Formats: sequence, C-alpha cells, structure tokens
Amino acid sequence: MKIHFKQKRFKDPPRQSLHFISNMANDGDLDEAIKVAKEYKTIEYKADQPGPNEEILMEDIQAKQEAVKPLTTTVFYDQNVITRTYQNGFLIANYKQSNVEMNDLELTKKNQTDHEIELSYTGTLTFGNEHIDLHGDITMVKDTDTWKVNKDVYNFEEIVHILDEIISK
Repeated sequence: MKIHFKQKRFKDPPRQSLHFISNMANDGDLDEAIKVAKEYKTIEYKADQPGPNEEILMEDIQAKQEAVKPLTTTVFYDQNVITRTYQNGFLIANYKQSNVEMNDLELTKKNQTDHEIELSYTGTLTFGNEHIDLHGDITMVKDTDTWKVNKDVYNFEEIVHILDEIISK
C-alpha cells in the first residue's frame, strides 16, 4: 500500500495586500516624523516670561539646545547653534515681557520617500497679546531608525523685525 501526500500549494499574496502593508509602514513613518517635527517646532521658540530686569541665562539656552539635539541631524543642529537660533525665543520673551510659545501647529505631508519626508506647516507664535503666523516647510530624514529635522524653511522676516528692534534699543 502506497500513501500519497498531496502538497497544498499556496498562492503568492495579491499585490494589493503587499501595497497596503507598505502604505501602513509609510503611515507609521509619517506619523513618527510629524511627532518629531511638532516637538521640535514647539521647543524651538518656547520661553517663559522672565522676571523684570532678569538676564537670559546661558543654562536656559543650553537646556533648550540639549532638548532639540536628539530631534535634529548633527549638521542642522550645529548650524542653528552657530546662528544662535535657540536663543531667539528667550530674547523675544525678555523684550516683550511675556511667554513665547507655538500654538495651533498643523503639519501636512508634502513629499515622502523611504528616507525623507517633507512637511508643510502653519502655526502661530504667540507672545503676550501679539502673535506671528508662521508657515513653512520642514524636511525630516531617517537617521538609523529615527526621524530627525534636517531643514526648516519658514517666514522668518517678522521675527527678524522683532530681533532688530531688540538690537536697536
């Protein structure tokens, strides 16, 4: 007596299913990139209202730099440290005698590849009764398995105007 085993043949999954799985991974990447970008933009200008005649402390600037460092690529971080970007929120808070914070931040996907995501954003930088509507594009790159800010281009002109006022006073 001979026993025959019938092999069951499995079909390859349809391409649509693989595409769906691929999109799910991309959505996870997008969600993570947006999370990091939001955290960065929230920290970038955040500053508490200083006391009257209070000086900006180097420790506060260094703490902000340390907070943004893991969110950024080395090149982007170094450029912003050299240009003193991370002290601008403290300068505005001191000059306007108010808290400075980003509100109503919304980010949307502009372009996406496996290793880079470009996001468009809008938000409102508030200080006291004043505000500046910001809009720009932020580029996120995948560094190992972590999304990091690599470029941030936005309408900086109104902020420069305030910084010019501070310098000229």
